[in-house]
Amino acid sequence: MINIATIPDEKLSQTLRLMKARFIERGWSAEIPYVGSPHCFINRNDGTDRLHVFSATPPNASYAAASLANDKYGSYELLKTADIPQLASFLASEHTTFEDQVAFMNAHEKVVVKPVDGGHGKGITVNVDTPEKLRRALEDALQNKKSIDAAIIQKQYLHNMIIDVRILCIGYEFVAAIWRIPARVKGDGISTVSQLIEKENSREERGRPYYAKLAEINSEKAASYLGDEINRIPAQDEEVSVLGIANYGAGGETVDVTDQIPEWLRDVAVRAARTSELPVAGVDFMLAMAPEAESTQQDLEAMLIEINKCPLLAMHDMPTSGTPRGAVGKYVDYLAGL
Repeated sequence: MINIATIPDEKLSQTLRLMKARFIERGWSAEIPYVGSPHCFINRNDGTDRLHVFSATPPNASYAAASLANDKYGSYELLKTADIPQLASFLASEHTTFEDQVAFMNAHEKVVVKPVDGGHGKGITVNVDTPEKLRRALEDALQNKKSIDAAIIQKQYLHNMIIDVRILCIGYEFVAAIWRIPARVKGDGISTVSQLIEKENSREERGRPYYAKLAEINSEKAASYLGDEINRIPAQDEEVSVLGIANYGAGGETVDVTDQIPEWLRDVAVRAARTSELPVAGVDFMLAMAPEAESTQQDLEAMLIEINKCPLLAMHDMPTSGTPRGAVGKYVDYLAGL
């Protein structure tokens, strides 16, 4: 076991780096089995039991709840019992035929395909609207599965503006919210989109996902998403979204919108966390417009996309823009009370 106080910050993920500082402030010690492990064993040095956390999952989250959180389709079915708004979904498994899957796709203008138990935006395909695209998307989803041999086909959220928001709940209370913007580049009137991605990835801020301030943009995935568009030369200052997923780990940006989340949406997120029995949760929604404190459900058309048992805390403390919210400190405060 390695005392994290002895590990250089650059070898720790952003969240663990921030946790390390909070632990030292409190006089706590913590160990991990090896550098890069998500398991952390915390000694509060006050005679209380040692705490074992997995990433941001606290020790009082049950194995059953954590396991179900890995199963997106199972989570959708559970959250229906709590009237959480969500998009129509279909489970593509050995119990359904390709004809059934095509029929579901045809019933909707476009669909998104993703692994049942994937993560970090891997294996997700958007804008699927033909049987051939569906077949390829299902293959990609299954190649990126973890243990569940199935994929989700989900009605695509179609609006002129789509806002992807992560709401963080700790101890079944609203803590913070981030607007996640898909990876993008800005035109200079000279370079192709491919060249702009290369230039963007050369910036000092971009590097290893979850360690650097911004993750590198995966050029291969960008090429797959953009098609021939990747060879176009955008006009000066024209913004081009180069990936269809708004995931920080895929090179996206984060904007703090904590103060813009209306009370009713905060309540929906907390209800989703409580129904899922996840005391620390990241609840993801798609919205039809940028939220304001006075926005109604009719304004936002909020739809839950997924709930996460290991939410990334650091992005709330180090957003690309906006106010840092001290999420790691609040998480450590929560652990202090266990």
